[in-house]
Amino acid sequence: METLTALWLSILVMLGATGIGRLVRRARSREGESPDERLVFDAAIGLGVYSLLIFVFGALQLFKWLWFTLVLAWPALLFIGFVVADLIFAVPEFVRRKRTRGDVLCALLLLVLGLAALVPALAPPSMSDWDSLAYHLSVPKLYLEHGGIYYIDFASHSNFPSLMEMLYIPGLYFREPVAAKMVHYWVGVLLVAAVALLARRHFGAKSAWMAAIALAGMPIVLWEATTAYIDLATVLYTVVSVHLLLNYLGKPERRHLIGCAVAAGFAASTKMTGLAIIPLIAIWLLADRWAAGRKLEWKPAVTLAVVALVVCSPWYVKSYVYTGNPVYPFFHSIFGGRDWTPDLARNYSMLQSRFGVGRGPGALLTLPYDLTFRSEAFYDTPGLFVGPLFLVAVPILLFGRYGSRRLVGLLAFFLAQVVIWFALTQQSRYLIPAFAVLAVLVAAIVNEDGVLRRARGVLMGALVATALFGVWTLYPAVRSASPVVFGAESSEQCLSRTLDVYPAQKFMNDNLPIDAKVAFYGDTRGFYLDRRYVWADPGHNARFTRQYADETEFVRYLKSAGVTHAMVNLRFLPPPWAARGTARYVYQAIRSGRFKQVYPACDDGRGVAVFEVR
Repeated sequence: METLTALWLSILVMLGATGIGRLVRRARSREGESPDERLVFDAAIGLGVYSLLIFVFGALQLFKWLWFTLVLAWPALLFIGFVVADLIFAVPEFVRRKRTRGDVLCALLLLVLGLAALVPALAPPSMSDWDSLAYHLSVPKLYLEHGGIYYIDFASHSNFPSLMEMLYIPGLYFREPVAAKMVHYWVGVLLVAAVALLARRHFGAKSAWMAAIALAGMPIVLWEATTAYIDLATVLYTVVSVHLLLNYLGKPERRHLIGCAVAAGFAASTKMTGLAIIPLIAIWLLADRWAAGRKLEWKPAVTLAVVALVVCSPWYVKSYVYTGNPVYPFFHSIFGGRDWTPDLARNYSMLQSRFGVGRGPGALLTLPYDLTFRSEAFYDTPGLFVGPLFLVAVPILLFGRYGSRRLVGLLAFFLAQVVIWFALTQQSRYLIPAFAVLAVLVAAIVNEDGVLRRARGVLMGALVATALFGVWTLYPAVRSASPVVFGAESSEQCLSRTLDVYPAQKFMNDNLPIDAKVAFYGDTRGFYLDRRYVWADPGHNARFTRQYADETEFVRYLKSAGVTHAMVNLRFLPPPWAARGTARYVYQAIRSGRFKQVYPACDDGRGVAVFEVR
């Protein structure tokens, strides 16, 4: 029952967003769009507008008002008539469409991939949702408890662009975190559809299946679809912006240019690395117009960039108002920033730079091999395999024929994304937007180039094998989630079994005073805690990144900050003999009794314990 409620609530959110998108886009001509294109574009644009609507309510401190729920619900009702009309036209076309046996097999494979990701997506956020429980879900929950958006001083992540986090608020408002997770799952479904539509519209129907399987079958993409992360939204808006840019390059109509700009702005509204999409798209447009007429046409590129920056500006203005830095906590040496220091900035940069295998020319040349066979160097969560797409694409990109400016543009856009990613933080999930473009590019080349005809079967075989491997990597998550998804256990039983911090946080919810304040050590996941808390490990914020003279000063400072209790995840603290700084004082406070244990760790002594600060 819990699963069905969350599922239908997430569908309602998606329908509501799509209804808003239809209302926004119907003011402009949508000539030439098929029903499935209308659905994907309406949903993508509507999600962004929906997020901004929720943001406005939060900024006005209106989250606790009853009519807020009505505002969330009405677009879904308006959308029903539009979707029925689309189906009336789409179903006959779908039935008449000729299909080969290969088309049917590809469709079945995509269905298997979708179902494999759906089961863990329907489970409560747990161990694989670290960032979700730390801030993607926790920050919106704090906003709801407060009644609106406010400055959270202990988590710099709360000042990141938050398009997706706003879309998690409806589910959290109704206390259905699974519904929030499912929104990201549906964004993943939209993404695969958008990739197929981009390939079909601009490079032929034969490219669509291959591009869709190439992206959907990547293990890292499948994993993302099971979480309440945000990366798939960045990819979706990147793909939609590329699609609409190619529409504009083929038929320079203002609606395509504005749509492309809005999508690029929404990409930058999901995370700061999405900002790079705006100049890359503008440069692509400028270069293509020059190649077409040997004349620089500045106006369309400037219009695109300005509209995109206006669309994403609310998030960066919010950050500036709260912290004095529009891209907080980055570029501290230029902008500064509230509750941040040069030492924290250096430490944060060091943590971001630890991913990858180097930043020299040699590491760039071997990147396709390293991402395929040394993938563990590019992620912080076990099992996020990239797969061989990049590696098998190299000979195709080197020897393929680029018969149009569209393919050259796609190649340049892909390479630029890789170089920017390579120079910043080499986390593999941040490269998924480039992989989406690569999937379309490779599928288009092998299907347009007659010389590479023999490579099609080999490439498709590699992509199918990768997809099946991706399903295999999800099997443990499917097995773990199945009891709660199919009703054999409750959400509480599932979380007690699968999430190490949950029993301790449930204990605190049941036993700590309502005005308690908990300091977290060795952990940042506070989503299930219904008491005030702070991240108290050094490196997260200026308040708790301090040098203490001794244990007494350490405890005295905690009490002066209003901290009454401490939750300590001993698995992620260094062992006592290796502890330095704050971690050492935590152990000393435990030994001296200044931290009085009220909830014990597990039998091995390396679990999650709760202490009263005395």
